[in-house]
Amino acid sequence: MNPNVIKLHNLRFRWPGQAEDILHIPDMQIHQGEHLFIQGSSGSGKTTLLNIISGINCPNAGTVQVLDTALANLSTIQRDQFRVDHLGVIFQQFNLLPYLSLLENVQLPCWFSHKRKAQAGDEAALRLLDELQIPKHLVNKPVNALSVGQQQRVAVARALIGRPEIIIADEPTSALDTNNRNRFLELLFSEANQQGSTLVFVSHDPHIAQKFSRVIELSDINHAGETII
Repeated sequence: MNPNVIKLHNLRFRWPGQAEDILHIPDMQIHQGEHLFIQGSSGSGKTTLLNIISGINCPNAGTVQVLDTALANLSTIQRDQFRVDHLGVIFQQFNLLPYLSLLENVQLPCWFSHKRKAQAGDEAALRLLDELQIPKHLVNKPVNALSVGQQQRVAVARALIGRPEIIIADEPTSALDTNNRNRFLELLFSEANQQGSTLVFVSHDPHIAQKFSRVIELSDINHAGETII
């Protein structure tokens, strides 16, 4: 069995001012190279869980270990650097920067991570864009000149550049029709497999689950709000 790259133990999280936890996960483990789908209704805490795994939010209790690193032992700046060094994130709205070109958006993680820059090499961004079927004449265009489908591929390339060990995808298909959704997933799986990245994908869409090798219903592992007798 492949080693665990993400381990949560007795995790508890609540927002300031809240009386109850929104997340209480006694145990969760994700293996290297796994394609994991986490499903749950809107507002169930899926994005919060991803933010905790990514080190954006800190739990109120419990441990979060990513790539054998206890995130609680890192400062905010160290967590930010750890994230850009080891995680590629695909946001629901893509979060591309409109004042940068297509190519610059893809290269952005390498500007902040020596590790990913060293892994990428000089031609990595152009290679990824070519594999993702982005025409060469667009690479220096502003991203707001692209179609939604092209912006998706740019977001995937940005997440994958520099071979991060873990890819985090936060409902990136929520606004897509079935055909575009399926093409997007095939593209994501193919690229993640090529570089051996672990994929953690969250969505409230149960139709996507059948495409993943492992599926977790968040309510099955999240004990927040339960009364223990």
